[in-house]
Amino acid sequence: MAHLIVKSGKRLGCLFSFKDELIVGRADETIRQNAQFLGIEDEMVSRRHCKLFFNENGYHVKDLGSTNGTLLANDLLTPNKIYPIHDGMILQVGDTQLLFTNLEVGRSTGMSFDSHATVSFTIPQMDIDSAPEIEIRPDTEMPQDISMFVDATQFIHDMHDQGLVQTEPGHDLVKRMQAMIQVSMALGAITDVKELTAKIMELLFDLFGEAERAFVMLSDRTTEKLVPLSIRYREGHDEVKETIDISETIVNTVINEKQALLLKDAQREQNFGNQESIMAMAVRSVMCAPLLYEDTVLGLVQVDNRTGYKEFTGEDLEVLTAVCSQLAISLKNSQLYQDIEHLFEGFVRASVQAIESRDPATAGHSFRVAEYTESLARAVDMASIPELRDTTFNREQIQELRYAALLHDFGKVGVREHVLTKAKKLYSHELKHLRLRVRYAEACIETLAYRRLVEEHASKNYTHEEFLIKKQAVAQEILKEKTQLHRFLDTVLMMNEPGSKIDNFSNELLSFKEQKFRDVRGIQLPLLEEFEFSALNNARGSLNTDERREIESHVTHTHIFLSLIPWTRQLSNVPDIAHAHHERLDGSGYPRGLNTDEIPVQSKIMAIADVYDALTSGDRPYRRGINSERALEMIEAEVKVGKLDKTMFKIFVESRSFNR
Repeated sequence: MAHLIVKSGKRLGCLFSFKDELIVGRADETIRQNAQFLGIEDEMVSRRHCKLFFNENGYHVKDLGSTNGTLLANDLLTPNKIYPIHDGMILQVGDTQLLFTNLEVGRSTGMSFDSHATVSFTIPQMDIDSAPEIEIRPDTEMPQDISMFVDATQFIHDMHDQGLVQTEPGHDLVKRMQAMIQVSMALGAITDVKELTAKIMELLFDLFGEAERAFVMLSDRTTEKLVPLSIRYREGHDEVKETIDISETIVNTVINEKQALLLKDAQREQNFGNQESIMAMAVRSVMCAPLLYEDTVLGLVQVDNRTGYKEFTGEDLEVLTAVCSQLAISLKNSQLYQDIEHLFEGFVRASVQAIESRDPATAGHSFRVAEYTESLARAVDMASIPELRDTTFNREQIQELRYAALLHDFGKVGVREHVLTKAKKLYSHELKHLRLRVRYAEACIETLAYRRLVEEHASKNYTHEEFLIKKQAVAQEILKEKTQLHRFLDTVLMMNEPGSKIDNFSNELLSFKEQKFRDVRGIQLPLLEEFEFSALNNARGSLNTDERREIESHVTHTHIFLSLIPWTRQLSNVPDIAHAHHERLDGSGYPRGLNTDEIPVQSKIMAIADVYDALTSGDRPYRRGINSERALEMIEAEVKVGKLDKTMFKIFVESRSFNR
């Protein structure tokens, strides 16, 4: 008998049992009544998606030519090819994950299942997020006839001085020595707390053949309350209660007195076994030891059984105490490792915040790009597209990509602030000077015109009527020239906008470039300075050639800065990923003009996220933000001309990675 346990999707927690053959496919009323069919309500699942079956070599799985493919342990199956499937493997169809097991579910609980029934099922292996509540039950004081105490502090001190615990030679000693070596190797290589405790649980059952259940509780560093970290049963089919009880007396002894204790048979000892909490726990033999680091108790480990056939020994308790001392060191190291990660995370976020504060209009850009990038990377990792079969991202690679995205614009610290925040083709002070020049030109035209009229009147002695006629003609000429100046200023203001089309004004602007006006001293002055003409006529957006080159240099500054950080091996690609986020597949990007084969896949992902946020973020001085639909259309246009990755964009749209 084999079973599929639904780990995700609409039927989360359900178990489906079968013996010889089972078809998995999209739920369909016409075939749902078939006992050999598991229907899944998921549009990504084909009507007949895959088949599981048994032969003389065990259980196997075959993809039946499904549209979106079948994943077995994260590997995409070749359609119609047979693959062996073993206990504990994860099968994924669409968005639904199925845990395969061929253990006899319900054997020890007296429960029985119809061979094709679907029932609710809770997976025994769990972590701190999904572990059942552990209730500490109050009871009377610890009796004096307890089986055994071990002073954990003194034992650990002696163990360090004398070596491993002493016991009689023989097969059990060799086996335990091997298990202890595995413990040391595991604890030295693992830094993730969940992974660490999961490995320890496996090794505890190797060390203690009598153990049926084990769990770890840690002291919360903020509240100092004990919280469950991991719970494991030797047999995967054992029933898991919603609440697991542990004696308050045991907790107080282990935590407060730093004592490891052994109850060989808690139910048989009168003074102890009759206590309500022990009876409620339904345990026979119990060992509990503190996780002691130096003089601080980090938590506890309890190992127990409930059958009554076997009892733990004093040597077992000493071995457990030794294991807990090693586990405490590794947990402390793991906590320190997490503290360092949090410290670095805080430093990164503070650094990004400081850089973005130089340009309030783009505030939040790096954080949003990091979210879009991480979301798209996870979608790429889950995608069943053949060309991405070898593109996967583990936890460390996701973290590496996230840091690269957060810091991708850090090099803007090397860009002058007025260039970074430039909103128009002319800086505000340059436009102010140009306006003043126009006003000065108007004043000069008016002054010179009336000066000439006065000089003519003095030389020709106009009559009053003649003077008025001449004055009116001069006023008309002044008005004409002022109108020309106003038209010039209006043209400049229109061309000063970053989105202006140069072709519509270039000829007119060129004519203004040649114009001059005479000041009150009679000196000819240009109406438009050469640098102003160049800025208005040649700028892309709001930046001229030199300014754009300076802005683009931020990528190089970013790479130089990030290369100075002594990254760990898992994060060593952060500088290179960030360095290439403005490269384009056709070689038109910067700073190195890389082509598609030279650009890291992580940078291709970040490029799409970066462009999307630049287009959709709030209004900036030099342009207005656009909606998501229009932004995707513009990115698609870049994809069609070969600048951005087609596959990444497709996944970006289909997974809606831009929805935060």
